[in-house]
Amino acid sequence: MTLVTNPYLQILNEITPTSNYIPKKEEYVAWYKRHYKIISDQPYNDFCLQELVWAFHEFKILVSFLEHEQTIIEANNRYILLDQENEKEVIEWLLDYESVYEYAEHFYCKYFEWEKGKIEGDKIVVSKELGIKIELSDFKEFIILEETFNPLITTYKNKFCTKELLPFNTSLQTMIEFHQSQQ
Repeated sequence: MTLVTNPYLQILNEITPTSNYIPKKEEYVAWYKRHYKIISDQPYNDFCLQELVWAFHEFKILVSFLEHEQTIIEANNRYILLDQENEKEVIEWLLDYESVYEYAEHFYCKYFEWEKGKIEGDKIVVSKELGIKIELSDFKEFIILEETFNPLITTYKNKFCTKELLPFNTSLQTMIEFHQSQQ
């Protein structure tokens, strides 16, 4: 892997993986925060800088996902203790984490469904051109929430769905309230 030598892009050398080492998510977050101001204030008029801006944008998305990681971990831990037979308890859990689930779902879709080639083996590809990758295991909590939350929310949204309320873009709380008002 060649390291970037363009002086405008040397900050990428700090996070470019080597054959022996791939930085952890915390290192990428620290790098992003350290260089955010430099990148956002940089005039972009050459092709090399466009690549830096694109790579930096990808990191911005990853960092925004990570801002919700503790809540996602909390949701996963509560899920383990959830009595799946207790409908009230399940619905309360779904309501508590419906908004943060959107981050896990967006992460899952971005890297597994929308764009081909974003996953290589056990790595997330941030920039194929620059060889920047992140360990997929750094995002296991997002994947766990997607795989547990999605089937439950689908079940309950279908239960409370009506012709007036479409399940795709209506919150579970709105569906429950509408369903209760119809009884």
